[in-house]
Amino acid sequence: MPEKSTFIKLNRKILKWRWYQDANTFRVFVHLLLLANVTDRDFEQVTIRRGQLVTSVAHLSRDLKISVKSIRTALEHLKSTNEVAIKTTSKYSIITINNYNEYQKAASTLANEGQTTGKRGANEGQQYKNDKECKRMVKNERGATLAPLGRFKNVLLTQIELDELKTKYPDDYQGKIERLSRYLENTGKNYRNHFSKLLDWLEQDVKPKQHSSSSYDIDELEKFNTLDGFEA
Repeated sequence: MPEKSTFIKLNRKILKWRWYQDANTFRVFVHLLLLANVTDRDFEQVTIRRGQLVTSVAHLSRDLKISVKSIRTALEHLKSTNEVAIKTTSKYSIITINNYNEYQKAASTLANEGQTTGKRGANEGQQYKNDKECKRMVKNERGATLAPLGRFKNVLLTQIELDELKTKYPDDYQGKIERLSRYLENTGKNYRNHFSKLLDWLEQDVKPKQHSSSSYDIDELEKFNTLDGFEA
């Protein structure tokens, strides 16, 4: 039996293969490729080599739900074009897939290329992420640089705006930035001016705490603020 962790590769040239349009012959050949040993193994004191398998016409017929006659015809086709060699005993047949190493070599090459492509894709993805964040360092209407803040790097403030928040609300500004960052990420909404919106939130939520023990309901505030926010 083939190892579960292995795979085969079919070259696109098979589209021009003589037996490609013969459904039974094609199915039998692919089935044999999938069942062939990846490594040498012993079977009843006989070594079944890499690229070989032990089977029988009856077993192939049962597995593929194809008649015995059609299986024999398909095997004859494969033998005639030197795709396989068959050695029959009184108990079973040993089928050798000719050029199996070439098929497996192609598969190994594909795996290596896939790993390289995967790494390259991951690197390109990281670069895209970095580029995306860099693009967020945009200019506002006054030409000032906007820096991405918050957990999701989607709250845009100038350094002057950030300093003002720190000065006015030293204990609360960071929490509001994080809350706005999560809100924008979860809803997909946006505001034309994040600084203005943070000021609204802080003024409405922080000032009441200075005069009473009750706190403004931030969920209701967010619901209200979406009505006058600018949606991207």
